[in-house]
Amino acid sequence: MTAPTSYEVTAGVATITLDAAANRNAFSQALLRSLMADLEAALADGAVRVIVLTNTGTTFSAGADLKEDHRSLGPDAVSFAAVVAAIDASPKPIVGRIAGHAAGGGAVLAAACDIAVAVDTARIGITEVRLGIAPVPVAAMMAHRMGRRQLFEAFLAADMMPAARAVELGLVNVAVPAEHLDATVAHYVDALVKGAPQALAATKTALQAMVDTGVAGAGAYAVANTVGLGAAEAKEGVAAFLGKRPPAWVPQS
Repeated sequence: MTAPTSYEVTAGVATITLDAAANRNAFSQALLRSLMADLEAALADGAVRVIVLTNTGTTFSAGADLKEDHRSLGPDAVSFAAVVAAIDASPKPIVGRIAGHAAGGGAVLAAACDIAVAVDTARIGITEVRLGIAPVPVAAMMAHRMGRRQLFEAFLAADMMPAARAVELGLVNVAVPAEHLDATVAHYVDALVKGAPQALAATKTALQAMVDTGVAGAGAYAVANTVGLGAAEAKEGVAAFLGKRPPAWVPQS
C-alpha cells in the first residue's frame, strides 16, 4: 500500500506531502500517523532547518475522513489535535504550500503553519457547523491566530471562501497564481534558513506567548526572555555581518 504522505529532505528543507489525492487528502488515521511520523523525523533531523507542508492533487485536505469509523480507533490513535499541536510547538519554521482546496481541518492545518502560501484558485473554509459539528477544540487552536470578527466569520458563516478572502481573514498569508506558487514558497524558505535556528525557535515561542497573554503579559515575557548580543548565535551573526559572509547556520548549496 502506498503511504498517504511522502517525505524528502533537500538542502536543509524537509518537504512533507499529503499524498492521498484519491481521498482528497482527508485525515484518515493512516494519514495522521504518517504525517506525525514525518513531522517527528523532520524535528529529529539536525540538518533540517525548515519544514514545507504541501499536497498532491487538487485538494490540500478535505478535513476529517468522515467515512472512517472513529469509534473503532484504539487509545493509541493519532488525533488531528495532536498533529496541530506538534506544528504549533515545532521549533523549526513550517511553511504551508497550499496547492488546492482546504476544508474543515484542512483549513486549520493550513492556518497552523507559521507561514502559508495558497494557490489563488483554492477555496478555503472551516465548515464544521454545516455538518452539525461544533468545532470547539479547533476554535481553541485558532483563537490566537485571528481577530475576533475574522474568527467569527470563519467559524460561523463556515463558507468555502476564495483564497483571497482567506488571506484577509488570516487563514493564510498570501494567495498567488499557480505559476508563482513555488517561487513564493521558495522566497519564504530562503528567508527562514537565513535565521539562526535557536533565535527562530525562541522568537516563535515568544510571539506565541505574547499573543496569548496580551500587551501587559507580552511586555513581561519580553523582559524575562530577551536574548542579548552575548549569546553564541548573536556573536556569530554579528561576526558574519562584519565579515560580509553568510553565518554558519545558513545551509550551503
